[in-house]
Amino acid sequence: MTASGPRTFVLTIPSRLEEMHAVHALVGEAVKEYGLSEDLAHWLELTISESMINAIQHGNCCDPEKKATLKISSQDDVLEIIVEDQGKGFALDTVADPTDAANLLKPGGRGILIIRSFMDEVDLTRSEGGGSRLRMVKKISRDNGR
Repeated sequence: MTASGPRTFVLTIPSRLEEMHAVHALVGEAVKEYGLSEDLAHWLELTISESMINAIQHGNCCDPEKKATLKISSQDDVLEIIVEDQGKGFALDTVADPTDAANLLKPGGRGILIIRSFMDEVDLTRSEGGGSRLRMVKKISRDNGR
């Protein structure tokens, strides 16, 4: 008999902000399963919320016929979060820097700033079949995560 590793969490929702309660519930389950600290749990939920809201609002334009998918997995001391949408996509380097003086009062770019500041790796690619695939990695240790 082989020991199984930590559970992988997957959720696919229609692109409606009203579905975010399911995202929060799934993140709560993952935090509990992985035994994450309160601080790490807070930042993880914020980062995932920002990325799922971006997928729903900007990627899928709140079209409930389009889906947003969240996958959370853990391997050793690494958390991997993948968010996919069915939109047209964008490039991370085209997002305005919200800390630039010219953008301070503009609403765009803050979610990506939060994601980049918390995560150790952030990659954006096209999904198979269209849409965007945002892959985020957070390295955790006993000091900052468990």
